[in-house]
Amino acid sequence: MNNPRTRFSLVLFGIALASASVKGQQSKAAPSGSTAPSGTPAPRHIACWKQVGISPAVIQQRKAIMEAAKTKIQGICGDDSLTGQQKKEQIHQIHQEAVQQAEGLIPAAQMEAVKKCQASYSTGSHHARATSPCGEPLEPAEPTTTEPN
Repeated sequence: MNNPRTRFSLVLFGIALASASVKGQQSKAAPSGSTAPSGTPAPRHIACWKQVGISPAVIQQRKAIMEAAKTKIQGICGDDSLTGQQKKEQIHQIHQEAVQQAEGLIPAAQMEAVKKCQASYSTGSHHARATSPCGEPLEPAEPTTTEPN
């Protein structure tokens, strides 16, 4: 084992073996048989929906509601006749209506179970939104100060 070529070959073999092992473990993280249309593993939050027993049809209905809301919001964003405040109010209303419709599809107990499941997968890497639904930068929140009495 004093030969540098042998040592180098063994190191490369070890790296390749470790890499294959890690890749195998990562592919087992997603439930078997759950793939997105592109052939990639489905996001873990989809597994939560399935685990809780929500049917794919209901998931698709919910997705359609949210996509329709997104389309309406994009229309409002492109409407130059509205002021910023009017856009904000209309977007808020569309969002509220979409959430109400989506909540009507799923019983509260199942929705709570989905949220718990998703929280268990959470990595804490979610960042606060930096832009409005129309893509404009959000104004930084003003720090709240307390005045002494």
